[in-house]
Amino acid sequence: MVNGLVLVLLFGGVVAVIGLAMTVYERRVRKQEHEEQLMAVLLTGSAAAIARAEPRELLAWQATAKTARRLFPDVVAAIESKGGEDFPIPKKIIEDAHAKWTAEWLAWERHHDVDFRKRTSVLEAELQKAGQVHTPDGHARIAALEDEKLQSYQRRYEEYVQIGKGLTDLLDGNSK
Repeated sequence: MVNGLVLVLLFGGVVAVIGLAMTVYERRVRKQEHEEQLMAVLLTGSAAAIARAEPRELLAWQATAKTARRLFPDVVAAIESKGGEDFPIPKKIIEDAHAKWTAEWLAWERHHDVDFRKRTSVLEAELQKAGQVHTPDGHARIAALEDEKLQSYQRRYEEYVQIGKGLTDLLDGNSK
């Protein structure tokens, strides 16, 4: 009877050890599957923004990536080690986006200047024709156009600086 009891206890112990080993293995497999799914989501989610290299989208995606980096550091580290580049945006993409952003700003600035020179010229000709160049109304209309030029320039410049600084921070690694 003692031998039977020992045998039952031994068998129960073996079953418990096997059950524990299976549970540990199952958890490892689930964790690995979960990490692989996270990698797929993180990589495909950033692909569109990266492909377009649209500066605003890259900065928006970077905020999401910071959260992912904080929540899933092992997954992000695995992505970076397999890809060999910073997650989610490789440095070359950021450099290209920064160059594109600067070129777009310079083109906008030239266009803005030409547009307002034309508008000013048309207004001055209109005021000259009407004999109102040196009247209070003429001065007010020219001042309003100059103010509109300044306000639109200032709004666009603030955006340019904000996005440019964000891209520079990405390049410098200040946003990880």
